[in-house]
Amino acid sequence: MSSFKRIAVVAVDFDNDVGRLGVKTPVIGYDNVLKVANEYALTYPQDSDLNVIFTALKLYKELSKSGNSSVEVLLVAGDEGSSSKAGIKISDELDNALKLINIDEVVVVVDSAEDEKVLPIIQSKINVVGVERVIVEQLRGVEETYVLLGRYLRKVLEERRFSKIFLGFPGILILIYSILLMINLTIYASPVITLLIAVLLIFKGFGVDEAISKWWRISPITRISLILTTISVGMTGVIFYITLASRNYSYDVGSIILYLSNTVPFFLLSLIPLIVGRLTLRVLRRSIKIWRDLIALTVLLIFYQFLTGILEVMKVIQPTDVQQVVRILSDYNVTNMLFLYIIVIASVSAVLYVIEKKFI
Repeated sequence: MSSFKRIAVVAVDFDNDVGRLGVKTPVIGYDNVLKVANEYALTYPQDSDLNVIFTALKLYKELSKSGNSSVEVLLVAGDEGSSSKAGIKISDELDNALKLINIDEVVVVVDSAEDEKVLPIIQSKINVVGVERVIVEQLRGVEETYVLLGRYLRKVLEERRFSKIFLGFPGILILIYSILLMINLTIYASPVITLLIAVLLIFKGFGVDEAISKWWRISPITRISLILTTISVGMTGVIFYITLASRNYSYDVGSIILYLSNTVPFFLLSLIPLIVGRLTLRVLRRSIKIWRDLIALTVLLIFYQFLTGILEVMKVIQPTDVQQVVRILSDYNVTNMLFLYIIVIASVSAVLYVIEKKFI
């Protein structure tokens, strides 16, 4: 540093711990700051701010010995009430100090991540040529950990994208467990909660929640269709559970066929409101993409007839093992029929897609 530079070493007490002694800040001058440091050391020897004050005094002596005679030291303090009040108070004290002493640059001495918040305030008033961070063994790491945890906790509580994950989902699980507890069905708590977690992970992993949210915002028609589909899927789940209970949760071939025949048709029909809703919306908008919904509706109805027919045959024949099921499917040429359906649907879709591209 050049000898003509006037430098001040600024010790920062962000939460105004020295105020407990009745000290009025800013404190300017080596002797005045040393007096405060000694008094503070005798009263609060365990406080980390004591290290800041003595480090500032040490830096003052080192800079003075280095040949730069225009060195000053001062102590500024904030407020224990809040960070905003602390910043305002330090800003005012620094303004007062700059009126009393003529300096060009400062070296700031702090001891925590909290105290470092004052750096932008000081830099806005005078050139900061150095920052001395006083590291007390184990203190800095612990304090920064608490600061980091506090920031994440604030995000969890205040930002919706985090709160719905860390508060909303656990809240749903606790609610389900509480309901099962009230109706004395806690025996089903583990499978129900596990199933719900699996559904939530699938929804989040594949972006189903975002797709539903986007669909919900399109128009009232899509909202109604989405509600109807949700109700239908829910009823399908109830029917599936009742069927499982009626067969005592058996997993033999006959029981599996019964489960499928009782739930698959309802599940396929529950998708109709969703497709019809989108179809209606495209009709109202006169969109050429209407063919996509017509194809989807056609495929749904074909597979409904196809699967229900096969399941009815299975219920009549009542196969006892997997080999019989394969033989029945082979006898009825199910694989060939399914392959033919796929070829026809894919061909028609390809032709309509080419036509769509020509008109867009």
